[in-house]
Amino acid sequence: MKAAFAALLVLPLHAGPAPLDKPLSNSAGMTLQPIPAGTFTMGSPEDEKGRRKDEAQVEVRITEPFLMAETEITQAQWQTVMKSGLEEQIAGKKGPIGRGANLVLEASAVGDNHPMCFVNWSDAIAFCETLTRTDREAGLIGEDQAYALPTEAQWEYACRAGTTTVFTFGDTLSAEQANFYGPKPYGLDTEGVYREKTTEVKNFKANAWGLYDVHGNVYEWCADWFDDTLDGGDDPSGPAKGEARVIRGGTWNRVATSCRSAYRYSAGPESRSYNIGFRVVLVQSQ
Repeated sequence: MKAAFAALLVLPLHAGPAPLDKPLSNSAGMTLQPIPAGTFTMGSPEDEKGRRKDEAQVEVRITEPFLMAETEITQAQWQTVMKSGLEEQIAGKKGPIGRGANLVLEASAVGDNHPMCFVNWSDAIAFCETLTRTDREAGLIGEDQAYALPTEAQWEYACRAGTTTVFTFGDTLSAEQANFYGPKPYGLDTEGVYREKTTEVKNFKANAWGLYDVHGNVYEWCADWFDDTLDGGDDPSGPAKGEARVIRGGTWNRVATSCRSAYRYSAGPESRSYNIGFRVVLVQSQ
């Protein structure tokens, strides 16, 4: 009887699939927020200031709910999952390095609660795969669930959080709301501060769905190959092949225009830079 009781004690507190309609705390110390299924208009209207040709609007339906990390992956979370730090990431990896690699300590703001950067698309996928294995073994998520990079549609849908404005906070953006090149705000005449590096996550207000830094701080990798035309319909996931992967969300050293909810950018999948990071989603695995 004692042996059977002891065996019960080692069972995980949560066994089976994680519910996708309530927040989840995982083994990496991150919180993921529920994103409901729904429809939205992806892209920007023709009269939006700063609009680019690749933002032509399409109607999208997200057919299944999912969870999304409330912050960009932090350096502490990366260390927990991948057992390496920012300096090791730069020193031990090969491949193209983004502008400013020699400024890593100054411009990338080393710190547990700062977003992880110098991570290419493949590194981000490896993080998702490692975290999936860990949390399945711990019984935190189901065998039919997996961490992944968000599709571009999932990312914009979660960023907007039900809004149709330029930003999740409205039609203006100041340096008091996000970390970007503050002297160039959006829809405002007053210049803001330029912080010249990342800020700690949760330094600014979250959007209506509990997500922080969807505008600025670091760009975020998405799962999709980049294409000049957005795909609409049910759960679009971009073209089958390409030369660059989508990145979204703006960054600390770019102007507010590039932080718009609809703004699209891209980078080669093996590129590493001081201003590109990522966040993850938890979905039903295919």
